[in-house]
Amino acid sequence: MSTSSDTSNTALAPAVEETYDLVVIGAGPGGYVAAIRAAQLGARVAIVEKQYIGGTCLNVGCIPSKALLHIAEEYRRFDTMAELGIMAQKPDFDMAAAVRHKAKVVKQLTSGVASLLKANGVTIVMGRGVVDEPGVVTVDQPEGTRKLLRTQKIILAQGSVTAKPPFPGIDGANVIFSTEALELPKVPESLICIGGGVIAVEFACLFNALGTKVTIVEMLPSMIAYEEPEVVKQLEKTFKKRGIAIHLNTRVESIGDANGQKTVTAVGPDGPITFSAEYVLVAVGRGANPEGIKGLIDRGLAMDRSRVVVNDKMETTLPGIYAIGDLSGKTQLAHVAMAEGEVAAENATGQEAHMSYAAFPRPVYTFPEIASVGLTEAQAREQDPGAKVGTMPWVANGKALAADATEGFIKVIVGSYGEILGAAIIGPDATNLITEYTLAMHGELTVSEINETIHPHPTLSEALREAVLAADKRAIHFYQRK
Repeated sequence: MSTSSDTSNTALAPAVEETYDLVVIGAGPGGYVAAIRAAQLGARVAIVEKQYIGGTCLNVGCIPSKALLHIAEEYRRFDTMAELGIMAQKPDFDMAAAVRHKAKVVKQLTSGVASLLKANGVTIVMGRGVVDEPGVVTVDQPEGTRKLLRTQKIILAQGSVTAKPPFPGIDGANVIFSTEALELPKVPESLICIGGGVIAVEFACLFNALGTKVTIVEMLPSMIAYEEPEVVKQLEKTFKKRGIAIHLNTRVESIGDANGQKTVTAVGPDGPITFSAEYVLVAVGRGANPEGIKGLIDRGLAMDRSRVVVNDKMETTLPGIYAIGDLSGKTQLAHVAMAEGEVAAENATGQEAHMSYAAFPRPVYTFPEIASVGLTEAQAREQDPGAKVGTMPWVANGKALAADATEGFIKVIVGSYGEILGAAIIGPDATNLITEYTLAMHGELTVSEINETIHPHPTLSEALREAVLAADKRAIHFYQRK
């Protein structure tokens, strides 16, 4: 993550000089959306990408992991099909074929993004972009040439890089990170997952469903620490039922080898402990990637550690320079980066736009899925002591029962004026269902307006209304104790 020696190959003279209204550095979800939006508004736009169109999300993050998660979930269904009357023997699994499917999905999406950029008149410049001063972007291209882009505005969207803690042995064989986990030639017999955040729990689900013995080692007292405690407890219960071992409050000291296995030495609540497995997956998160902007930092670009400081217009402290996505570090979610990209593009082209973080969904693609928006109950009660909570168990929903998907619940937090302060869902299709609460929060709808909206039956979505009714102690489809 070093920002030193940003101006490499200084002996090269600029081979080409071009002029644009806006240059975007980074073609991930935030960057390509910003470029397209600015082009829609009439700007002449170039986008600079060092590695691959679509960034981490489309190439080695959100999309490929969800492709494999979908396959793993389908394969897992064979474990319970007999309960539904489907008497089928569980088939063999071909990891190589699954990886090929994942690669096909990635290629289709990244090619589509490249086509969208070109169709909107955005110039794609492949190479490493360096910004030493506002208005000038130097691009060292793979073929050894250099391009100089002069521009009125710049949007920084370099994204993030995998966090690599300084454990002894972290560079050893069979120690992998999320990118390598997407390319394994076969299903591991066993896996130690260091970390208990979103990336970690998703991969734990994936490999457990494929038959891997999974152990999670997390230094904090909870997995997915920012989520509602009840949601995390439900996930832990489900994980343990499926054979995933969870060790919380356990700090990793080193990674080694013994008896043909990888070993992880750690200190837990009861003292030193050693784990062993075929692979170790290091999934402790990602950090902002300020590559190529040392010159701007030297000119006074405000930073918060590796993150670029921005206001709600995505403006940095230097005129004409904007930053979005993981680089600005508000939250590491692709859909938030996309929204920030639109805001930055509109402000960079003379419009007026402001970014709000009051209501953005936070999805986790475990089995069952988790999704939340807004405040947790604890946060809401600090803000509004009169807040009420409604909970709807999936076991009381007809569609969930019919689909044999009754693990989990919906929880909604309602403010004193009937507004939704937050919501959390763990259960079937949670990542889609959370949109209703997100829209309600964004549109400042009250619970009365949700209650008056007729939801279709039988559906999972009708449980969203039922949870809101439960906040007022008027649930219809399950009994609430007085």
